[in-house]
Amino acid sequence: MNKFHPKIFEYLIKSYYYVGFSSYEYLLETLKFFNFQEELDLNKIKEEKRDPSVSELSIEKIKEIESISWSLKEREGEVYNALLNYIKSLKEEDIYKLLLVLFPDTRFKAMSYDNWNYYGEYVKDWHNNLIHFLELCGIKYDSEKKQLVSFEEDLDIKRILAKSDLIDIKFEDIFYRNLNQEINKCYKLGAYTASFILSRKLIENLVIDILRKKFPQNEENLPIYYRIDSGRFHDLTLLLKNFEERKKEFGIDEETIEEFFKLIKPFRPSANSSAHSIIVWGEKENLDKLQIEKMVGLLIKILNNIK
Repeated sequence: MNKFHPKIFEYLIKSYYYVGFSSYEYLLETLKFFNFQEELDLNKIKEEKRDPSVSELSIEKIKEIESISWSLKEREGEVYNALLNYIKSLKEEDIYKLLLVLFPDTRFKAMSYDNWNYYGEYVKDWHNNLIHFLELCGIKYDSEKKQLVSFEEDLDIKRILAKSDLIDIKFEDIFYRNLNQEINKCYKLGAYTASFILSRKLIENLVIDILRKKFPQNEENLPIYYRIDSGRFHDLTLLLKNFEERKKEFGIDEETIEEFFKLIKPFRPSANSSAHSIIVWGEKENLDKLQIEKMVGLLIKILNNIK
């Protein structure tokens, strides 16, 4: 990413650090909020770099030691380097998203009035330098409109941020997270048919997980979602049929299921399409009308409510 001055990444981290009351947790919480393509796993980094001499100590004692030794205030510390490399790896629109969380925070503006923090570091300098280097790149924050604006004609920040994901949901499951990244990548590239097919696969697997969780595998339940004779799961059409027929068994989630089935109606005619009869989704607007994100959100709600 060469649109940003190299110093911007450094000042972005430090500004988040100070706004969060001298804790990098504020930045980490912000990073978790967004569904960025690459995730930052600091725990993994800590485990890889952990001093073998502390292995015999209790987990509580190790955490106590690491809370000091892994502090971000250590300029060349592993945490700082991991954060810096991660920020550098983010896409252009991701940096804008982080800035749009940071700038409106009243504590960020207050930094310009504070000279020193209790670590003896010049806080005001970090605040002003982030703004300065952004302006060198032709970027300024409009505090009234709460928008980033560009001085350069060929840089349209609004347009870059408008390239939103088809499904902007944070998945805990690694399978769904990776699948969702593929869906959104296709969507942003304008490969709407591929995005649709993968979205159908996402919905299909969520329905399977719901049925398996509600009706645990046994001789009676298995045929609800699995074809024993051919050794594979039912196609989406039959899965939806079996799901809808059993909606009353989901208690309070019955209304949520009904809402899902209202949305899935336009989706169903193509649910059993074979490879040679795929419907081509050439227009972004047609795909958006399906409200795939809402359908997925409803299914996740149902899945999480099953005890």
